[in-house]
Amino acid sequence: MSSDRTDLALMAETLAKSPDYRVLRRLVPRTEFSFCDGQAMKTGILLDVETTGLNTTQDEVIELAMVKFTYLPDDRIAAITDLFSAFNEPSIPIPEEITELTGITDEMVSGHLIDPDAVASFISDAVLVVAHNANFDRKFAERYWPQFERKPWACSATEVEWRKHGFDGSRLGYLLAGVGLFHQAHRAIDDCRALIEILSADVQKLNRSAFAVLLERARRKTIRIWAEQSPFERKRSFAAVLISA
Repeated sequence: MSSDRTDLALMAETLAKSPDYRVLRRLVPRTEFSFCDGQAMKTGILLDVETTGLNTTQDEVIELAMVKFTYLPDDRIAAITDLFSAFNEPSIPIPEEITELTGITDEMVSGHLIDPDAVASFISDAVLVVAHNANFDRKFAERYWPQFERKPWACSATEVEWRKHGFDGSRLGYLLAGVGLFHQAHRAIDDCRALIEILSADVQKLNRSAFAVLLERARRKTIRIWAEQSPFERKRSFAAVLISA
């Protein structure tokens, strides 16, 4: 068996050297990414939720997965330090299309409840939460577990210009292929493991990790303004003032 694997690895290396082939290797989860050498490190969380639908105010979480990791002063990911994965039984049957997408069935979540104290403890030392569609995941997370409201968030899907850096798009499968890997699972914890591999990889021509590029953008100050129940013309005039400021 080991001989067969060695032969396959040699074939893959040979193909990879040719411009006519692109070789993808199955993602093998790992925990170590960069040598820390005693440097002070910060803690981050990668988060993914599976839900009964796309309505962030009415649909329900059926799975929460988190990967806790450390990162260095130069924003390189150092290591995975802990994992969290739990099911939650919703008040309604899981829609068929959601089961087809996620593989999660009513039987799998039956009787399960995500412990809010366990979630709070897991994220207590994190200085950053990263999700690949933070606009979606964050709303569910903050609705279920208010501790997330006090955490800074970053979106790995929108806060990195992936196409500019040579990727085919921002979908997780495209990004994973861009770093020479593939995975066939669609469970939340598997997607978190895939995302940390992507963020730990160097971006072409920058000699910096994708995570460092993400943090550079995420650290910029932003302002969120609501103009509810205002006439459209007033909204447009206000937007023009902001743009020219």
